[in-house]
Amino acid sequence: MENIVKVGGNVSASINFAMQQNYVPIIRDLTVYNTSGRDLEELELTVTSDPVFTKNYCCKIGSLAADKAFEIAPVRITLLTEFLFSLTEKMSGNLTVTVTEKGSEIFTEDIPIELLAYDEWSGLYYMPEIIAAFAVPNHPEVQAVLREASELLRKWTGDPSFTAYQTKNPNNVKLQMAAIYNVLQKRGIVYNEPPASYEAVGQRIRLPHKVLENKQGTCLDLAVLYVSCLEAAGLFPLIVFIQGHAFAGCWLDEETFADCMTDDVSAMEKRTVPGAEQILLVECTDITDGREVDFDRALKHGRDHLNDPSRFTAAVDIKRSRGSGIRPIPLRLNNDRTASSVSEEHTENEERRISDAAPSELSAPLSGVISEDSGQPMTKMKIWERKLLDFSLRNTLLNFRPTKNSFRIMTADLGELEDRLSDGKDFRILEIPSEWRMSVRDFRTFEIENEKDLIYSIAEQEFASGRIRTFLSEEELNQSLKSLYRAARSSMEENGANTLFLALGFLRWFETERSEKPRYAPVVLIPIDIVRSVRSKGYLIRSRQEETQINVTLLEYLKQDHGLNIPGLDPLPLDDHGIDLPLVFNTIRQCIMDKPRWNIEEAAFVGLFSFSQFVMWSDLRSRSAEIESNKIVSSLINGSLSWKPKEFDVTTDNIDEKIGPSDMAVPLTADSSQLVAAAAAADGQSFVLHGPPGTGKSQTIANMIANALYKGKTVLFVAEKMAALNVVQKRLAAIGLDPFCLELHSNKTNKSAVLGELNKALEVGRIKSPEDYERTAEKLHSRRKALDGIIEAMHIRRSFGKSVYEAIKICEKNSAYIGMVKISSDILEKADRTTADNMSEIVRRFADAAEAVGNYSEDPLCGVGSREYSMELKDDFARMTAHCKNTADEAKPAFEKLLSAFGLSADSGLAMLRASAELAGILSDNGAVLNGLLGAENYEVSKANLEKLVSDGQSYASLTDKISSVFEPSAADIDAAAAKLQWKQAEQSWFLPKMIKQNKLVKQLRLYAKSPADITKENITEYYSLMESAAALKKSINETHANISGMLGSIFTGTSTDWNAVSEALKKTGSVKNILMKYPRISMNGADSELSSYSAAANGFLKELDSLCKKFDISLDDADTLDSISERLGRYSENADGLRNITAFNLADSELCEAGLECISRCFKNSEISAAGLSGAFEGNLYYSLALKAISEDDRLKTFNGRRYDDLIRQYKEIIGTFRQMTVQELCARLSANVPSSGTSGAADSELGILKRAIKSNGRMMSVRKLFDQIPSLLRRLCPCMLMSPISVAQYIDPSFPKFDLVIFDEASQLPTSEAVGTIARAENAVIVGDPKQLPPTSFFSSNRVDEENADIEDLESLLDDCLAVSMPQEYLKWHYRSRHESLIAFSNSKYYDNKLYTFPSPDDLVSRVTVIHPEGFYDKGKTKQNKAEAQAVVAEIVRRLSSETLRSESIGVVTFSSVQQNLIDDMLLEEFRKHPELEEADRKSKEPIFIKNLENVQGDERDIILFSVGYGPDAEGKVSMNFGPLNRDGGWRRLNVAVSRARKQMIVYSVLRPDQIDLSRTRSDGVAGLKSFLEFAERGSGTLAAHTASSAERRDDIVSGIAAAITERGYNVTCGIGCSEFKVDIGIIDPENENKYLLGILLDSDTGSASYTACDRFVSQPDVLSGLGWRTFRVWTMDWLDDPKRTTDEIISAAKKAEDDREPVYAEETVTISLDFERDDVQQSANAAAYVSAQFKSLGSSEQFYDPALSSKIKAAASEILETESPISRKLLIKKVISRWGITRSGNKVEEIFNKTAAAIPKTITADEDRVFFWKKGQDPEEYGIYRRDDNSEMKRSADDIPSQEIFCAVREVLSEQGGMSESALIRETAKKFGFTRKGTIIESVIGYAVRNAAEKGKLSISESGNITLP
Repeated sequence: MENIVKVGGNVSASINFAMQQNYVPIIRDLTVYNTSGRDLEELELTVTSDPVFTKNYCCKIGSLAADKAFEIAPVRITLLTEFLFSLTEKMSGNLTVTVTEKGSEIFTEDIPIELLAYDEWSGLYYMPEIIAAFAVPNHPEVQAVLREASELLRKWTGDPSFTAYQTKNPNNVKLQMAAIYNVLQKRGIVYNEPPASYEAVGQRIRLPHKVLENKQGTCLDLAVLYVSCLEAAGLFPLIVFIQGHAFAGCWLDEETFADCMTDDVSAMEKRTVPGAEQILLVECTDITDGREVDFDRALKHGRDHLNDPSRFTAAVDIKRSRGSGIRPIPLRLNNDRTASSVSEEHTENEERRISDAAPSELSAPLSGVISEDSGQPMTKMKIWERKLLDFSLRNTLLNFRPTKNSFRIMTADLGELEDRLSDGKDFRILEIPSEWRMSVRDFRTFEIENEKDLIYSIAEQEFASGRIRTFLSEEELNQSLKSLYRAARSSMEENGANTLFLALGFLRWFETERSEKPRYAPVVLIPIDIVRSVRSKGYLIRSRQEETQINVTLLEYLKQDHGLNIPGLDPLPLDDHGIDLPLVFNTIRQCIMDKPRWNIEEAAFVGLFSFSQFVMWSDLRSRSAEIESNKIVSSLINGSLSWKPKEFDVTTDNIDEKIGPSDMAVPLTADSSQLVAAAAAADGQSFVLHGPPGTGKSQTIANMIANALYKGKTVLFVAEKMAALNVVQKRLAAIGLDPFCLELHSNKTNKSAVLGELNKALEVGRIKSPEDYERTAEKLHSRRKALDGIIEAMHIRRSFGKSVYEAIKICEKNSAYIGMVKISSDILEKADRTTADNMSEIVRRFADAAEAVGNYSEDPLCGVGSREYSMELKDDFARMTAHCKNTADEAKPAFEKLLSAFGLSADSGLAMLRASAELAGILSDNGAVLNGLLGAENYEVSKANLEKLVSDGQSYASLTDKISSVFEPSAADIDAAAAKLQWKQAEQSWFLPKMIKQNKLVKQLRLYAKSPADITKENITEYYSLMESAAALKKSINETHANISGMLGSIFTGTSTDWNAVSEALKKTGSVKNILMKYPRISMNGADSELSSYSAAANGFLKELDSLCKKFDISLDDADTLDSISERLGRYSENADGLRNITAFNLADSELCEAGLECISRCFKNSEISAAGLSGAFEGNLYYSLALKAISEDDRLKTFNGRRYDDLIRQYKEIIGTFRQMTVQELCARLSANVPSSGTSGAADSELGILKRAIKSNGRMMSVRKLFDQIPSLLRRLCPCMLMSPISVAQYIDPSFPKFDLVIFDEASQLPTSEAVGTIARAENAVIVGDPKQLPPTSFFSSNRVDEENADIEDLESLLDDCLAVSMPQEYLKWHYRSRHESLIAFSNSKYYDNKLYTFPSPDDLVSRVTVIHPEGFYDKGKTKQNKAEAQAVVAEIVRRLSSETLRSESIGVVTFSSVQQNLIDDMLLEEFRKHPELEEADRKSKEPIFIKNLENVQGDERDIILFSVGYGPDAEGKVSMNFGPLNRDGGWRRLNVAVSRARKQMIVYSVLRPDQIDLSRTRSDGVAGLKSFLEFAERGSGTLAAHTASSAERRDDIVSGIAAAITERGYNVTCGIGCSEFKVDIGIIDPENENKYLLGILLDSDTGSASYTACDRFVSQPDVLSGLGWRTFRVWTMDWLDDPKRTTDEIISAAKKAEDDREPVYAEETVTISLDFERDDVQQSANAAAYVSAQFKSLGSSEQFYDPALSSKIKAAASEILETESPISRKLLIKKVISRWGITRSGNKVEEIFNKTAAAIPKTITADEDRVFFWKKGQDPEEYGIYRRDDNSEMKRSADDIPSQEIFCAVREVLSEQGGMSESALIRETAKKFGFTRKGTIIESVIGYAVRNAAEKGKLSISESGNITLP
């Protein structure tokens, strides 16, 4: 059998019971490769085993396209537990992998596998951590050991308890280890030599109880026993392997390694240093009989094993292995052995002289915990606080020790040094001076007592020259500075926090009064930079001009743990130049006066310190209740959503419909998934936004911010990485929003820069709104609607269950059958989805049945119509057809005679056979044939006459029978008619005559009666009637015409004729006549008397034949001759086995016909369509008709014209560009409207005044936070968007600052929740942006560690993971834009995103842009951990590219697996830059400088070219360790995902390691498996990427195939469905001159297009991206192709020819081309201000006339006129103005009375402010009043109490809008100025103060705790 597929995968070399119990997969994955060159269907893979140690496994793959692969992962094979447990010896087995296609085997392979004994360990080369499964801490024998050991603990400590790590005292751990050691030592165990190379190939393990029972064991057996006991005691043990030996170890603290196994000897060495032990190593063979080695010596022996690092192999961490799911193997216990009996057996060991002395104490550990909040409930908030505040001795802020990441400097005066740095002076750092005479080791200490005068002298002299000396040699200094420089740079880039400080002064302190070891904590820390110069080969330090910090962590620690509250140091006291250091030191000295030995050491160190988290800790601690009240924080605490998300029904497929262009401000290009995210954020949703690599997160965030600002919201954007903030800030700046967005990353909080940004916002001016904004939006909307309409019309599901496009696809697929089947209009009208599907299913069933039958007309059983089948029926059919054939043969002579007798030919058909047999039978029967009737000219008339004669005769006979039964024969002579008349006459007579006459008649008739008494008066008339009728019939019969009677011949004998015989003769004659009429060829001339003998045989056959046909529904043709019938019966008999198929066909046929699809059956039976084409013919014609019907009924399709829509697309793109420009201007106009005009002079204590004063003084004596605290309202208006790091939020945004409407977190997968909750609480809603499949937060960059380089990397909980865990609503970004070649993202998309990312193929997609280079070299595993060969190759490539003018334009990034390799490449590149300074200059001037990063810090970065150095690989001896650092850990695959998705244009992988050298059987790490797959991908391309589901196999689009075929016919080669993801370029025409590139890409309005949800996606974004990748594209409309395929093909070929003529691709790089030159508005006049217009004065009479009642109407008119003009107006002023027209100057009671009567009749609204009454004209709403009026009329100017509070509020609002918040006094003053009042008075203060308070009560103003008034 030829294998037409290949199967590859990762299969375990061995398996045992322990592996099965710990879910170790026997097969990790399998990949099926289709190598057949054709598509395979109905594939199925099975795995079986021999012997049977697994259950059979089966996976249905389905279809698999040619040259594609299908991956099965995981392969869930169930191992048989009992079988593996029963194995006592190793044996060989096989796994058989079989692949079948449609049930036929196409591949099989046997894979050998070793089946290990249940207690056999497989060794270090395969799953070494499985050794942990043999440690069984819960066995009774182990528990017995612990009970004995507890007695030793009681003896040593007085407490028998195994407390594990509860006491936090390493000595207690050592005591517990020693107690167990001593007990085991007493057991008399004998040592056995292990087998050779056991650590590599494995060995049988004596389980702990067996060692104790049998008292013997190898070193590994003993180590397993010891760690079992340690684990049972709650400790964290290890098993350590060296060449040929194994021993145990145990952690002294609750720690584990990052991985289950480590092969890094330095990791053990650094943790076993005497005096600083974290791990104790124990030589377990020392417990064996005869050695008598105490525990301390056993520890020494264990530690000595590391003296030769080359012998170290690995260490397995038992606790860490348990965390990875490796459990102890279950064991069967002997029920007879109990724990107590076990103990009793070992009493004999008491005779051995084993010392019970306690071991020696450890030296004080360096990692003790200072403070522990014991007894406090560990709430979530408490956990977050602890994560932020580190009070352990590892924190360098509390326990500083000089390391390579720090150095001491020589200083003469710390205060002078601080002052000069504050003044901005730089200092060059130099090595130790040549005149130095101290020991090299003394420079690191604080207690330098000798040579102090020398230090002072050197420092003072060098200081004056701008130099600072250190205590390091030149080489040491360079290494230290380089290390500091790199660490500080990484911390800044990754965490946004400066960690490089100059520490001035150190507090010497002690943990307790008894402590002997002093600790040192820095006091004052100055943020500095180290500036590196390649040319000068030196380093400078300079102040970062940020605020100098007091060590707040130290202050808090002293307060919490030592009760020392040191006041006045936060903020630090200042002197003329900077910090007053002497005052700081003296303040601390005063507070520690009572602490013996404590003091301040006035030393200076440069080092790494991080106390930024203290600010966040303080934030949480001080406002925990407020933070917990936030809905998102509350959810994170409770573990579930604590709020119900508001309804939001906008999705990617309806956003065009739901949201109009002017409803959103999206200045940058956005796809539908990005638009939904922006819309959701602006709608007030809180959600997680998934942003896989390259999906445009920063662009989405920029659009999200812009849209939120457009909606009037305030936004806080938070990112820990400075790069992430910069990217978004640049995008916002590109669209003109930078004046309104304040960036405050902790790296960029320079006060001057902040003030400069705020001043820029103040000076932005008032931007004018675009005039045609709404009209352009409507125009854009209409175009968008039209474009969406055609796609919707093509792809919307119609009533028949498919879209028009799908229907046309079906038509195209079955184009050969179009027109062959006519679908009735009834079916088309009734065709809904169910009906269409049902009909298709019926046709499919018919086709299946037809396929079995084959050619119907040639089927042996053609004509059999039976629809029932059983084996019994089949037997009957065979028997009956055979018998019937024999009968036919026997009846043949009879038929020949009959045919001859009737004048018929011998080959007459079945009809004649039946007629002749029937006629013969008739003639043979008794009875005459009326030949006269047969020959009558008018047969029917003659027949009718005869029938009447027969009828009369039969009636006559019946009457005579009745009469003769009553009367004698003589009664026939009675004249019944005359007698009947006499009776009637008698009845008319009088009574007596009547009686006499009737009696007479009765008597006369009785004379003839057989029984006279039966004749009575009552029945006499009945008898007369009978006689009368009989007489009439007799007469008629006797008078019959001779012609009629002659036809009867001798049969007719008058009234005595046998009428039944005549009737039978008539029937017989009729039957004969019918036959003769039906078959005129029959002649009666040859009929003879012998016919009867022939007819019996003939009719017997026909009867049998009819019975057969009836039973099996056999149809016979009238033309069938006897011979053909016989032949057919014989054929039936011989092919009876085919009855099953024909009956199934008949059943399907009847179902088909019942459904109205006889046309399908007819076409098949007539051989017009084969069985294989039936379904296609039906569906093709059905959906063709339905498509045409749908098109004719839809105006969008009926009138479609492709060229018109191409023009519409062009218009749409043009309008989008215009509208995008307008959107930016409209957004900026709205934002600028909130900015006070630049000419506004603010009140001194207003927010505007404070800000302007700070700008003018450059913020002197005012910190950034203090400034923000004083201008909260103005700051939000100036900069409604702030871009910050979590640290800067806590540092600069006070909790009382008004809440933001929205906070957006970027790279949330790397942000610890503890650092984010304080920021979350500062906003109403949050958008959490990140990717759970990328890096989690890590402790990699923690810099407060004593030995950071040796610290384990710890993955922390992330904000993103926690938000997902509480089921926060989620949105997804789906389109990938970063990669300029699809191969760059194909691996990640396939491996980690299930191919759900939409990615874009490139025109050179046929060649991968991921390549691998394998340098000749090795990984220096045991020493430097460097890979110099890879580093040299990487640096050489960088130099090559920088040296090329062409290649230099492409940015470069280097990614390594480890920081060691990162530093090596950095050093090598730096050396090259020293040799070639022009290369460094070229890099420095490039748009994106080179970065060199490792797996932990590369997330968020991208470059054109990525050079990837794996680093790990074979060592000098060719051995390959399966330890790949962080990649081995849980989640290591996420690091790989980040690393391999950074490239835009190309990735070059440098690896001495080859994929086949990675043995996955030796590790369970997904990260390592991913690395192997990636290296395979880099070597062999995308062919290694397998589909994960059958549905991801190639999907055929028959329209695409049809167009492709048409193009191919014209001479071009094409590829269909180009792309690795769901998005495809439908057709690619291959360049005839370059087979690796596409000449032209063709886009259809296909399913791929319909998956693009918006018109902009389909017609703008995606074509633009493709164009940017170098594609030339041509759009084909399906409707055009359907209408005229030839014309469409011609247009495609024309476009291809044009592309051939101009092959140079035009790359359309996406650039922001928005003009920021906006037109400004003149803002000199306030929109809310108006001049006070007074009514024109008119003299209306004298004062006397005013009192005339007749003039009341005149007074009313005057009052109405003034009210109409000056409303609102105070009642007082209105009276004054009215009476002035009559010359009255003062009001009195009479005037008041007259005015009141007049005013009552005027329509108006009245309001009152305290005792002031105001009139408003009709129609004015006081609450909606929106202006204030300035009255410059000096003659009749309003006083303050004439102004209503509503009008005053308008001025107040404008003041606050212009100047921000201010005090009430200032607000009253500034408001008064708006009305033209130059001085405040009592009335002004009262009136305006009332208006302010009233507005505040109504919620229109906010008053802070400090009394500042702001707009809410």
